[in-house]
Amino acid sequence: MQNRRKFLRDCSLAAATAACFPPALAQAQVAAATRLGGPGFAEFLEQVNTTFAVRTSPKTIRMKLVHAGALPAMTAPEVAGNENFTLTFHGPGHSPLPQDTYPFDHSQLGRLAIFIVPVGPPVATHCRYQAVFSRLADAAELARQVSRAPKRGFNA
Repeated sequence: MQNRRKFLRDCSLAAATAACFPPALAQAQVAAATRLGGPGFAEFLEQVNTTFAVRTSPKTIRMKLVHAGALPAMTAPEVAGNENFTLTFHGPGHSPLPQDTYPFDHSQLGRLAIFIVPVGPPVATHCRYQAVFSRLADAAELARQVSRAPKRGFNA
């Protein structure tokens, strides 16, 4: 499992590496940006009331997507083109999971890594979890932005 601290460390290392070796990474960044698109709000909305298999260290549990909701558009220029939405899942009422990134498997959406946070205390029937997304709505636009980013490097 990858926790938030490790995720932020890995992203920082990737950014530092990209700053040192931008020409070699430019093509890889564009390809990775296109792959990052993944399912968006519309795809998740179609899957409300379906079950996801969530892999935890010792076992796999089932979680039901019970709500997909759009969040208000942001006004800041850097997030104006983002797709902002939230997902709510119900998991087993016993042994709640801590907040973390877990692999979610779904018959229609495939395998996804989703950062979830427990919301409220567990009840007898279920635990409630939330995931919040804010990302570019169009993977092609993300790829264009990455390819237009300033190239930085060291001059020898």
